Amino acid sequence: MENRDIMQFKVFVINLDKSTDRMTFMRQQFTQLNIEYERVPAVYGKELSDSEINRVFDQKTNLAKYDKVLNVGELGCYLSHVNCWNKMVDNHIDYALILEDDSILDKGMSDLIDSVGKLQQKWDYIKLCHGRKQKEVIDPIALNDQFSLGTCLKLPSSTRGQFVSLTGAKKLLATAMPIARPVDIDIQYWFEKKLDCFVVRPFPVLEADFESEIGSLENRSFAKKRPLKRIWQKVNFEINVRLNRGLLPKLPHNQ
Repeated sequence: MENRDIMQFKVFVINLDKSTDRMTFMRQQFTQLNIEYERVPAVYGKELSDSEINRVFDQKTNLAKYDKVLNVGELGCYLSHVNCWNKMVDNHIDYALILEDDSILDKGMSDLIDSVGKLQQKWDYIKLCHGRKQKEVIDPIALNDQFSLGTCLKLPSSTRGQFVSLTGAKKLLATAMPIARPVDIDIQYWFEKKLDCFVVRPFPVLEADFESEIGSLENRSFAKKRPLKRIWQKVNFEINVRLNRGLLPKLPHNQ
């Protein structure tokens, strides 16, 4: 990421119009932490027309890269992040904190924002949360007194919280369409996107106790399972992350 005297920075929080309780929860945290933010209306997958879906989704491509057909909730989630990335490019935002509206924010978030803004070396994407399994972080360095920054061969799966740089947003947009995987799984394929990715520890964004919006549209347990395809894709992923280990970025440094 290019470092300038004045960095253009934004906090985006993705929120469905109908999820007013979630937005109230996020607003209270931002007020307590004295953080300015911009609400980005989430794309409600159930309201996507067939023509809108066909413009961004191809089932053949989807099943070549993932073992289940994506549901409209997953498409809406991906498009919501795409809208944030487009806002960054359109407004020349150097880096952004992108949050989903079920995020519990650490009290040190303001200091973390400042620390990330001082990183001198180029970066694309910094993960701030974990999925079901916490992944091993490689050779972490101190960002400040509270947080460290490290590389990660297998990125955590959740997209609840992340920093994205302008270069990262451009790379993500270049490889987004047609949507083939859920956005959190897709970013785990950092080697396909040539993303320079890092992970912050301890995780400054945790999951709040809200019902999954994606799950409320369609229960994923009922999706058609393709066990052999899933096994093959997992093996292929494991091989590729190891083959691309040499592409892991060097750790940046603060000013």
